[in-house]
Amino acid sequence: MLYKPKNSKYKKFQKKKIKHFCRIKTNKINNIFFGTFALKSLKKTFITANQIEAVRRALSKVIKRQGKIWIRIFCNFGKSSKPSEIRMGKGKGNVEQWISVIKPGQVLFEISNIKFSLAQSLLILASKKLPSVCEFIIKKV
Repeated sequence: MLYKPKNSKYKKFQKKKIKHFCRIKTNKINNIFFGTFALKSLKKTFITANQIEAVRRALSKVIKRQGKIWIRIFCNFGKSSKPSEIRMGKGKGNVEQWISVIKPGQVLFEISNIKFSLAQSLLILASKKLPSVCEFIIKKV
């Protein structure tokens, strides 16, 4: 399952700049909306659709049908590139992959209905598959 939008306003996108501020909506521990355990990013980065899919597969393989997973990010920017050994000019290249802009403090994945020790090991496994530094957080009741 490739995470990409069904339709977009523009065919090819400009390069995105990541601003240096924290996410206001999702940077607090109390703002875990769905699950009880979450993975929060600590650095700004780009995450591709393939990386999100790798994390989803790794989590669902271990959880099976015990718990529930929420993916809180979506790839909505296309990254274009020209093929190798092509001469300069003749327009912009085609969209090669879909990326998501991740800001510091943004919640990436949430899990519920599983034990604390299993959730911690799962989200540490997920953070190893991602390019950014992530933190394991728990929902305060």
